[in-house]
Amino acid sequence: MSSTPAATRPAMSALDRALRPDVLIAVMLGGALGALLRELFAFWFTGSASTAFPLGILLANLGGAFLLGLFATWIDGLIRHHVFRPFWEAGFVRSFTTLSTFSLQSIVLIEAGAWGTFIPYVMISVVGGLILIWCGERLGAFFAARAGGTVDGDDQARVEEEL
Repeated sequence: MSSTPAATRPAMSALDRALRPDVLIAVMLGGALGALLRELFAFWFTGSASTAFPLGILLANLGGAFLLGLFATWIDGLIRHHVFRPFWEAGFVRSFTTLSTFSLQSIVLIEAGAWGTFIPYVMISVVGGLILIWCGERLGAFFAARAGGTVDGDDQARVEEEL
């Protein structure tokens, strides 16, 4: 912790904050945890059949959308440590959810002619993801309002104060 008051220190840029070693380590650890859990979901809920309904990836993506909305409004305001957001949002949630795996599963289903699986998978993934991120944000805003916190998601000032 610096002895220079926050008001007299130059503001740290977003890039400088993102490249701090403790932030980079938080992103790596969160990413490893999210990727591992996503792989386990794919195994537990889908199995090895490439044309089976990709339930594991669907659940990971939908759950991650909800968590991201919740983190963006409520939990992020409660836990004010500067590595919280990089660990959970940039690391865990964004590696737990995955557009690339969703896209690959979609192509595999198309190439196999499994339209009866492909269409609901894509529709549930896209529409469900949008609905669940909105639900997470609304629930987070509700909890933040009850706790007297902010719900705008702008944490730059408090992060700079902590640095």
